[in-house]
Formats: sequence, structure tokens, C-alpha cells
Amino acid sequence: MNILLAVHYKIVRDGIRKILIDDSDINVIGTAKNEEELCPYDSEGDKIDVVVLDLDIPDLDSLNTMRKILKDHSDTHILAMSDDEDPLQIKNVMQAGASGYIFKKRGADELIKAVKEVNSGNQYLCNDTIELLVEGKKFRSTNKRAADLTERELQVLQLICREYINREIAEELGISVRTVDAHRRNVLQKTGAKNTAGLVKFAIKNDLFNLR
Repeated sequence: MNILLAVHYKIVRDGIRKILIDDSDINVIGTAKNEEELCPYDSEGDKIDVVVLDLDIPDLDSLNTMRKILKDHSDTHILAMSDDEDPLQIKNVMQAGASGYIFKKRGADELIKAVKEVNSGNQYLCNDTIELLVEGKKFRSTNKRAADLTERELQVLQLICREYINREIAEELGISVRTVDAHRRNVLQKTGAKNTAGLVKFAIKNDLFNLR
């Protein structure tokens, strides 16, 4: 896969680049330290599979930049990277079209995993991100995008996003594991999500829970 790495500080950029190129499946075709250097890669002609985008680049309008990249290259995926643990920023970034969000404090192995997940068309949210988004949040069944989900499916969705396994969901809701399996399949089908991160992204994009 071809990667464009946009990170402001050279020492950090070089370190991340080394992590990525050590994987035989990854080719870093370009780097950028600011928005001016990032934009020219949009018209180079080489297919960019994933943009690893540092949201903390000074003076970067990250949301508009992501929208522009995705408008010009609909088959490109964006993995956002930041130190910012504000749930509202995470929500805004995912709504702008990012396929993943990872904190800079995470390790090299998780970065590789995240890049490969988004390149495969999946969503990726590191565990810290998921915890921030779902901890203490209450899902709302009144949202129009949730109209196709039953009250029980919304409850199952909430527990899935909180990393409950099927047995734990069954115990929490007082239903059988087989019933939980059925609800999980229905939720995945109705939301179009492929995995837990996809379910969380669906909840973020459709405002299914309150952010403090």
C-alpha cells in the first residue's frame, strides 16, 4: 500500500516513517510537514491508499484538509493521529470522513495495525478512543438514523461499544447468548458496520449518544 505521511516535526516524522517502511507491505511515497507540502501530493498521479495525518500540525485546518483529500480521491483513506483526547474532536474528525483515529502515545505495532485496517476499508479506533467516546454516554433511540434499530438493539449496540462480549451482554440484559448473537447480526446489518470500531463510528456520525 502507498502511504502519505503528514507530520510536522522532522524527528517524529522520520521515526514514524521508519516504523512504516520496516513493514514489507507498506510503501511511504511521500511526506509532508505542513498543509502546503501536503496538497501537491493530491495531484501527483500516484495512488495514495492511506494518508496518515497529524492533526496537530500548526495552522492546519484538518477537517477541511480531510474533506478536500477525500473529495479529490474518494478511494483514499485517512488515519488521523493526535495527542488531543477531546471526544468532540474525535467525533468531528470521524464525521469529516476519517477512517481511523489513533493517539500518538500508542505503540508501533498498533500504528501498523491501524494503517492496514483502514487500507482494507475498515474503521479503526484505538481502545482509548472508544473508551472516551462511550464512557458514561447514553444512547438515544429517538435519533432518526436509529429508527430502524429496536430499543433492545440499541442496548446491545451500547454494550458492544463498551467492549462487552456476548456472554456479558446476555448477563447484563437477562437474555440468552443466542439472542445476543441475533441482535448483534441485526445491528451490523442495519448499520452497515463490519466490526466494533465501525459500530462506534456509526454512533458518532449519527449522534446516537451525548458528548459532554
